[in-house]
Amino acid sequence: MYYGAGRPTMPMASATAVPPGKYMYTPELPHLMQALRPTYWVVTEPVFMDHLLMHADQKVRLETVGGPLVGTLAGVAVDHVQIDVNGVPHHVRFGQIVYFAKA
Repeated sequence: MYYGAGRPTMPMASATAVPPGKYMYTPELPHLMQALRPTYWVVTEPVFMDHLLMHADQKVRLETVGGPLVGTLAGVAVDHVQIDVNGVPHHVRFGQIVYFAKA
């Protein structure tokens, strides 16, 4: 269950799933963002992101500060990657990745 603007909403059906690298938010999020007007900075590593994107939908090994993760690279965002390990999505911030390699 997802929470937005103080009330729960139902999760997306698998038929409406978005492709890797694309993200969908709850309908309440745009209103909340408009009301709060948050500002933040993200340090990006465009070449590293580009190399990761070349391996989208492939099996990779992410070596993180917490240990290795091996799974399918499901998405690359400006601040994190999603790797699906045995069907469980893991969202890893770029700052936690030491290196990656094709598995």
